[in-house]
Amino acid sequence: MDRFVRRALPTSVAIGTGILVLLGYLFPHTVLASVRDELIHWGVIIAAFAFILGFFNLLRVHLARARTSGGIYSLFLILAALASLGLTLAALLLPPLRFWGDWWFRSIIAPLQATVMGLVAFVLAVAAVRLLRHRRQWEALVFLVAVLVVLMGTLPLPLPFSGWLEELRHWWIQVPAMAGMRGLLIGVGLGALVVGLRILVGADRPYTD
Repeated sequence: MDRFVRRALPTSVAIGTGILVLLGYLFPHTVLASVRDELIHWGVIIAAFAFILGFFNLLRVHLARARTSGGIYSLFLILAALASLGLTLAALLLPPLRFWGDWWFRSIIAPLQATVMGLVAFVLAVAAVRLLRHRRQWEALVFLVAVLVVLMGTLPLPLPFSGWLEELRHWWIQVPAMAGMRGLLIGVGLGALVVGLRILVGADRPYTD
């Protein structure tokens, strides 16, 4: 009985839920569609609680790291996480404090995100140079050229350099980069399909780990 509860019951629930959701999409004009929507709503609620558990697990891990060398970064992360949580709850529960919640995300979080995204281009350029130094292959050269084209096309260079570099950047993003991105998305979709089918037939059971 204990083995059934630990192995067979979760597998049966997962397979049954997946089949109901799949049938709800295949037959959208039947009662299965409402069952599908209700199961998806349950999944969203469970995912929200999973995010909450992940937040507390983040605090637990970095509280332990804060006592080690280099723990100042973990301490800053904990303070920032608690400040974001506190200001968000205050803005939701106390409308007069909504200004401070908006200010935190507009003046602190958004500039930090923009800074990190701005550093990505330089990190990629350095990574491409190092890759070309250790592996002199044509793939590394293409990677370096792609990074330089996007980086130089974004910089506010004087005319006439800015004009044709910007056009080259737009072409590079719209044609080769978009083609590569669509290929990656197709691969991700096929991988998700295979994983879903393996869970439906019970070959993979990640929920029993």
